[in-house]
Amino acid sequence: MAWQDTLNARGWKVPFIGKSLFQIGKDLRPKIDRVIMENSLIPDAAVQDKAPFPWIAKLEEKWEDIRDEAVRIRAEEIPSLGDISFDHGRIAADRRWRAFFLKGYGYTMESNARRAPITSALLEQVPGLVTANFSVLEAGGHIPRHWGMTKGMLTWHLALKSPKEREKCRMTLEEGDAVHTLHWDDGESFLFDDMFNHEVWNETDEDRYILLIQVKRPCRWRGNLLQNLFLKGVRHSRFVQDIRKAIEDEGARLAK
Repeated sequence: MAWQDTLNARGWKVPFIGKSLFQIGKDLRPKIDRVIMENSLIPDAAVQDKAPFPWIAKLEEKWEDIRDEAVRIRAEEIPSLGDISFDHGRIAADRRWRAFFLKGYGYTMESNARRAPITSALLEQVPGLVTANFSVLEAGGHIPRHWGMTKGMLTWHLALKSPKEREKCRMTLEEGDAVHTLHWDDGESFLFDDMFNHEVWNETDEDRYILLIQVKRPCRWRGNLLQNLFLKGVRHSRFVQDIRKAIEDEGARLAK
């Protein structure tokens, strides 16, 4: 069975509909995204202005403390995203992409949070936070071209440990006929809409560490209401529950 067919066959299905909450959300996504963008308080742009998000400057000031916690955990102890999330199977086939989740869809990953107390405390100051993880792309790693889940979220990258050959470690972000090429520089960050196609390469012999945060797009009340309903559905989907269980199991294993 192909990966997409297996994905659709997994988990509890809504009676009389025969689809999971995750599948239903994906089917409704175009309509949901349209309402969200009609109510968005910021423009529809691939690369976003950081100024409307004052929490960003606060985390940038503490980037060295965040970096020290991420590096102390080390890439070898951070699981490959593809190993903890079947749903990311296509884009996380390269096991050199690793993710150490701290928060996600209203859940705190307690065992992980205890290993990064400074970062975890800072995350509590981020309004509208949806997910947060230390993301490591190991030397030679590649994340294929893809787009995200919904226009209701924005993605922020804070560079913690960047390869010296910065031109060989990059993300391309497509916006119409334009292609933005973004690089990571220690202590600096950028905010983007991951619903624009993007692709990532690390063609160096060093690992790249970032703090990756997803936050809700600022919207008027109608868009905000729809965001909350959509994210509540995702929170209870197998997509999130599988990741949560895998992280809990790993935490229990390490505690032995």
